[in-house]
Amino acid sequence: MSALSRHYRLKQGKTQDKARLLKFMQLTYQELFPEQSNFSHLSKTIDQYLSSKTPIWWLEYQPNKETKSDMIACLWMGTAIDQVNGHQYGHIFLIYVKPNHRRQGLATTLIQQGQQWVKQQGYDQIGLQVFKRNQAALKLYTKLGFSPQSYLMFKSGNINE
Repeated sequence: MSALSRHYRLKQGKTQDKARLLKFMQLTYQELFPEQSNFSHLSKTIDQYLSSKTPIWWLEYQPNKETKSDMIACLWMGTAIDQVNGHQYGHIFLIYVKPNHRRQGLATTLIQQGQQWVKQQGYDQIGLQVFKRNQAALKLYTKLGFSPQSYLMFKSGNINE
């Protein structure tokens, strides 16, 4: 795993972190979809998937001993089924790093933590969903060896046509 600077600390989360997880999910979606203002529906995703089997890791930042620490990044993992071969795999539900802490290797560190968890579960594959408009994330995931397997497509409006 890549080394974190002394100002960052990786912490295991708990299922009681629901409110904080929701806040980080909302930050992600607000950043990617600024034209939308209501993301209250994200709590349904957390209600459905957050459990002791879907671990969370937080990155905490404390620039000095006199300053209160701040949670600045998150990784939420789970499992999914590969629809092509039927194998279970580790799935990244959420990875988020606050903007002023990006480009320091923190997302890479979180993904490495996720890969370690996936290996401990006995899986040999890790996956995630990334929005097409999130070009920075797409570049990072490609650099880390991820490649597209499918496209999620929608038809909106008059779906009977």
